[in-house]
Amino acid sequence: MKVLIGLLLATLVASQSSEGRDEHYTYKQLCIVDNKPQVLDGFDCRNQVAVARWQNAVNTTGWTFLEVETKEKYCPQLQAYSAGYLEGLLSKTVLSYHLKNAQEDYCKNFTGYCSRLSDFLTENQKWIQSSLESVAPDDLYWGAVNRTYHQISGLIDAYEGREFNPRITYELHPILYLNLNGDFYDLEKKLNKTRDPAVDQTGGKCSGLIKVAPGNADLFISQVTMSGFQNMLRVIKLYKFGYDRQFYPGYGSSFSSYPGLLYSSDDFALQTSGLAVIETTISVFNTSLFENTKPVGQLPTWIRAIVSNQLARDAREWCKLFALYNSGTYNNQWAVLDYKKFKPNQPLPKYGLFYVLEQMPGKIVYSDLTWFIEKYSYFPSYNIPFFKEITEISGFIGQAAKLGDWFKWGSSPRAKIFERDHIKVHDLDTLTALMRYNDYQNEEFSKCKCNPPYSAEAAISARGDLNPANGTYEFPGQGHVNHGALDYKGTNVELMKKLQFVAQGGPTWGKVPSFKWSEFDFKDKVSHVGHPDEWKFNTLVHKWETEVSM
Repeated sequence: MKVLIGLLLATLVASQSSEGRDEHYTYKQLCIVDNKPQVLDGFDCRNQVAVARWQNAVNTTGWTFLEVETKEKYCPQLQAYSAGYLEGLLSKTVLSYHLKNAQEDYCKNFTGYCSRLSDFLTENQKWIQSSLESVAPDDLYWGAVNRTYHQISGLIDAYEGREFNPRITYELHPILYLNLNGDFYDLEKKLNKTRDPAVDQTGGKCSGLIKVAPGNADLFISQVTMSGFQNMLRVIKLYKFGYDRQFYPGYGSSFSSYPGLLYSSDDFALQTSGLAVIETTISVFNTSLFENTKPVGQLPTWIRAIVSNQLARDAREWCKLFALYNSGTYNNQWAVLDYKKFKPNQPLPKYGLFYVLEQMPGKIVYSDLTWFIEKYSYFPSYNIPFFKEITEISGFIGQAAKLGDWFKWGSSPRAKIFERDHIKVHDLDTLTALMRYNDYQNEEFSKCKCNPPYSAEAAISARGDLNPANGTYEFPGQGHVNHGALDYKGTNVELMKKLQFVAQGGPTWGKVPSFKWSEFDFKDKVSHVGHPDEWKFNTLVHKWETEVSM
């Protein structure tokens, strides 16, 4: 008996130590066998509807990886459901960890708010269902919504261990809540949820950059996402659907994401259409705007982002599509770059290369800012609106009057760092260095009216955990918080051709110490199941096995 117990313990320890250290993909495929759908291991069955590849290497690289490809001879709804189903099967363990870390306690001590949220989402789901059941079968926009719902339904069914049954489920499942995570930033304000600023900053903070190399030799787009450290279980994903490429130019998409999410949510996404899309979140300080956010007649941002990425042929069309059914939730500044219109070492086009869109409840503004790139060689994004109209209605003017330059476009710490240092960017290495930059104890633009007199949040890659808990700050988000940069992603002309990008998982390190859960004072109240203790990983470029290109 003692020997048996010893063997069991040894097996358990071995399995725990090997988790998150996959060196190769695991494959599953959905095949038609004797006229019936069947899930099989491998990747080469004769009548294959979809194939998926999964690798959990979070303990060696800081990332997990997923590729899903579907085949064009099968109906789109079957393709989408199969893609979701295979993802649900392969990622189930890591997805269960992420649900525990990011979703399980979401309604704890907030029963009133969550009841209001459930009522709102139920009404919204009923409207979406009614719309899908009443629109014309050849409606392109709602056809893309239909496929998205089939995909998430397949994912939910597989995660729950249900039989393969292509359909749409409108249940308010925790996986749906994960996809709505960004939309919740603003629904929490509309529906009056009180948040703890030290545990989770409303709206999250991200940094983005579009940069033209000297002599127009190259074109870069990059983003670092910032939020609570419980969200560090990440997935680098590729979806390649066998949809009609004439109508779905973005049939393929690579992006940084999370277990169970069908879109980036950072956002950082590269499309087969040649579009590269990023965003940084804009807070809504004028809460009266949320009167424009309604459960009927509007689609959450996560759905509109997927539809726009799949259907848009150029940056302007992306903005036109995204502006439809504005929910006024997950209000962001979106930057859309069209790599098809860039020719290395040639003059930039006059129009169409670069668009910026900003959303508020009841209002969307977008414009071609190719001229801005031509004039300044870069466009920075750092959670502050660029357009005057959005600045005025969002409440940023009043916020800046109360708290100063931190909330002013062109004057905030990150704005000044970008303005000074963008000229250093001429290749992917220098792009990475700028986007991971945090030297808050020595950086003049990280200084604040604080004690100590600087903030690790005032950096391109924030590290709120490094600010002392007993420090004094001008406002909570400037101080000791469960918040920081979780990653880095960046691409250029050559990598974009293959929908590849440079990625680095985990909070920034180098000029600052690496992040360790064992040394973080929030470790006992912030769930982090499945995480490595120390996040100190190098950059990587994940090469897709699936054949894909822009």
